[in-house]
Amino acid sequence: MSDYQPDYNVYFERGDIARALACLDEYGYCVIRKMIDADWVEELKDEIDAVLDPQRDLAPAANRYHMMLAEESKALWRLMEHEPYRNYIRAVHGTDEVCLHRSAAILRTPGEGMGTWHTDHRGHVKEPKIANDVLNRFPMPSGSWFYLNGSHPQRSGIAVIEKSNKADWTGPEGFALTADRSSFRPIGAAEDTKWNQMAVPGCIAVVADPGDLICFAALTYHANMATHERRYSCGMGFRPKKIKIDAPWPLPATAKALIERLPAHLKTYADGYTGYDGTWRAAD
Repeated sequence: MSDYQPDYNVYFERGDIARALACLDEYGYCVIRKMIDADWVEELKDEIDAVLDPQRDLAPAANRYHMMLAEESKALWRLMEHEPYRNYIRAVHGTDEVCLHRSAAILRTPGEGMGTWHTDHRGHVKEPKIANDVLNRFPMPSGSWFYLNGSHPQRSGIAVIEKSNKADWTGPEGFALTADRSSFRPIGAAEDTKWNQMAVPGCIAVVADPGDLICFAALTYHANMATHERRYSCGMGFRPKKIKIDAPWPLPATAKALIERLPAHLKTYADGYTGYDGTWRAAD
């Protein structure tokens, strides 16, 4: 491995989904080339600016998140009218009967450092305390993301730990998983250590173009690389309708508004959608 690059292929054309998913299963990530075109990329960037930085006042070395982008975006929903993307969703879940599960956008500005290594999966949490514990507990890809500037270690993007998607993975050599398994730290370091360096065994700096779809598995550990440009990313995830979620929060008004305005041919994807309430906390 040179410059945090793999010595095996992780790039697949959008008509080669079966091999892409085999890579996702073996290594915990893959890249599907040219899922959307350059005009679509720019449209998504414009939407992210509109919802996250309408006044263009985001400071340097900062970030903003939107945890329900599909409730605001038109360009994102066109993915479900885009046959290559629908083929990917169908192959991932083994069915066309899916509903919107989650969506998000992130905007970062130059100067922000690398993020802490983490996994989004919360399936091991027996008693959910926050919304992520409720939603991030299923064996579905955690990342089906567009890095709209592309991904490259010299600019910005995402890094992953290869093969960290295995249930019996115990952490990189020389590191120990944190007690809640959400991250890892050097052996012997304090429990609250936040590790945000590339120098980790198995680290891969994902290199991709703006229209590529970057996929990583439910358990895969990942981190944003240091940001050297205004960086846009977004994604939406679906789940099979047979996986029912009895959300402990009422359906948010923004989710109701989305369901109301979706055109008839897309309303099926809202059947089972829970919305997201970042303020929800389990009762003590």
